[in-house]
Amino acid sequence: AYCEVWLEKDALAGVVQPVTARYDVPLMVARGFSSLSFLYEAAHDIARLRVPAYVFHLGDHDPSGQCAAGKIEQTLRELAPTAEIHFERLAVRPWQVEAWNLPTRPTKATDSRAKTFGYAESVELDAIHPDTLRDLVRGQIEALLPAQQIQVLEVAEESERDILRMFARQVAA
Repeated sequence: AYCEVWLEKDALAGVVQPVTARYDVPLMVARGFSSLSFLYEAAHDIARLRVPAYVFHLGDHDPSGQCAAGKIEQTLRELAPTAEIHFERLAVRPWQVEAWNLPTRPTKATDSRAKTFGYAESVELDAIHPDTLRDLVRGQIEALLPAQQIQVLEVAEESERDILRMFARQVAA
């Protein structure tokens, strides 16, 4: 399988990037509504792989965030019609607002999408604690990996750290 993490806000890339980088998972910063060329490239890459693709989306719980996520999913499916795409909105979900006691703001009545949104309150993605956001992304990525593979990677990383420590001591001496 292949996976990507899509992020609505550029400002949170630094929060999520350490997790995606650790697992060599692409982080796609959509900045709300993605351009057609950005979506075309992503869809082309997914279709070319010929394996199931898991797309995890992180965005605001508001009319624009919902619409942007839906448009990303729809366009990826249209541009890669033969690809097996599993699209999941990781955050912000309605249950997270209540479970994590996230701060809300009134949904803008002037937003034309507010009627179809169905919620009086909106929540910014930034309201989720950075550690919680990282754990959420890490959990989804690790769920796709065989447990044994994670253990092998962790042992290899520790071995590499040991080698680097020995090298650093030799250079310092």
